[in-house]
Amino acid sequence: MPLPLPNAAELKKTTPGQSKEILGLKRFYPLSLRRTDKGWQVQIYWQRLLLSIVLLACLGWIGSMSAAYAFVKYQRGVTELHYVDMLLLPARWQTYQVTRGDASIRTAQAQLKEQKYREAFTNLRIGVTKSPANKEGRMLLIQFYGLWRRPDLAKQALLDGLPYHQADKGYLKLLFSYLLQQQDDEQVIAIAKDLLKSDQTLTERNQLIALASASASFFRGNYDRTEDILHAYGLESTRDGRLLNARMEWERGRKDAALDHLRQLTSELPKDEEIYIQTVSYLREAGRDAEARRESFLRSLGNPNDARSRIDLIYSLHKEGNAAAVKSNVEEILRDFANNPTALMALADFAANTGDAALARRIYEYTKLRRFDYEGAGLMAIEANIVSGQYQTALELVRDLLKENPSWNRRYASVFNGLQAIAHYGLGDAESAQLFLNNFLNQTTLRAENLLAVSKRLLAVGAKSQARQVLVQAVKSDPLNQAALTSLIKLDLELNNTDTLAASVGQLLAMRKPSVEVLDAAYRKLGGDLFLFAPNRSALLLNLRGAIETARTRS
Repeated sequence: MPLPLPNAAELKKTTPGQSKEILGLKRFYPLSLRRTDKGWQVQIYWQRLLLSIVLLACLGWIGSMSAAYAFVKYQRGVTELHYVDMLLLPARWQTYQVTRGDASIRTAQAQLKEQKYREAFTNLRIGVTKSPANKEGRMLLIQFYGLWRRPDLAKQALLDGLPYHQADKGYLKLLFSYLLQQQDDEQVIAIAKDLLKSDQTLTERNQLIALASASASFFRGNYDRTEDILHAYGLESTRDGRLLNARMEWERGRKDAALDHLRQLTSELPKDEEIYIQTVSYLREAGRDAEARRESFLRSLGNPNDARSRIDLIYSLHKEGNAAAVKSNVEEILRDFANNPTALMALADFAANTGDAALARRIYEYTKLRRFDYEGAGLMAIEANIVSGQYQTALELVRDLLKENPSWNRRYASVFNGLQAIAHYGLGDAESAQLFLNNFLNQTTLRAENLLAVSKRLLAVGAKSQARQVLVQAVKSDPLNQAALTSLIKLDLELNNTDTLAASVGQLLAMRKPSVEVLDAAYRKLGGDLFLFAPNRSALLLNLRGAIETARTRS
């Protein structure tokens, strides 16, 4: 007859002499199993079991993190990763992400050197997302957006980086320069207000921010606020503050005072090109050509190696009709700047603008002989023939240059199409001209500045409707290009084009200090019977009148 099985209570009982001293590693076992007269006995040591579970979990975590560390560091190339950061995840998750982001940016930099642009862009986006404080990576990403003509993404990338670089003067300067270039003046003012708050400490950073805010206020015509900012941050005596003051004087109609400010600055900073350019620009705008020529002459005497002032001088001499002086100065420039490709290109541009085909061709031949960058000189030689009215010669030169340089047909297709369109219109061959113009407008790489230049040449040969086509494309390409929009409005006013004039004028009103003459002409035109049923006509006329009155009050 089988013996009865012991119950649990009996198994747990011990008898004297039953327990033995546990020796060796068995002391650490979380449980023990042994056979007794009544069967197998299991004894669980709960403290040891809990400790074992914790120990095994730690060993498992260390093992898995070690494997992950080796994979990420050696397989993924994140060489800057620290073992401690991986081991202490997720507490070190942010540090881990930044390390991976920095590694992606370094990979992108290497890919750029290998011209793997698509892969580099992908790694830059990943890198900047994971490591948003990486300034170098963000700058490269912004350059990509700029090359791909996505100013909206470039702007957002700059703004996203602001919280990480509020003390970085270089970053702030880039941010404000970009926003001002995009005419986003209100955002500049808002950012400056947030960064400065009520801090009027005269540090370089604060003065940089204040100058950006003052410039934005100036561009929006708020001269009183501009003066207040300049005074509050001690900018009135700085070079930039004084230059801004001179511009305000000019806009207020105090032109002599503005020029006095600029001349004082010139005497203190005789080599400052921006001050020189502003002075000559104002003198020409005021019709004081003799004084502009004098400024260029004095600067060329004080800075004989400054090609710009010497070329400005020959522009003035050409405008005065002094052909002999132009010729002698041109020869001097060719002699003194024979090894300066930049100066030679500026002289070729003068030849193109003034229709000096012989000079333009001479510069082209010389730069080609010297193995300089001669493509620009060749294109300017064609343009010089067009400006001088030698349209057939221009077309022949196009054929000659393309025969000598076959690769130009692909590299400069848009330029050649535009130049040939102008030349054919000049010859009266409208059909061929339109074909070339269509090819020109179908190019996706055209910049608004190039389109504006072609429109001016088309207007010069009497092709007004074609010039308008080009201007429409320019405004579409760059809605913030005020020069292109203003030219389009002027042409629409001349052609009595009622279709888009109202919309264009409304767009111009949102820009910086639009031309009072253009606004006045638009006000008179929109007030006529042609626009009697134009949408929002009353509101637009009211805005126009307000803008005109405000501009005249400021001046």
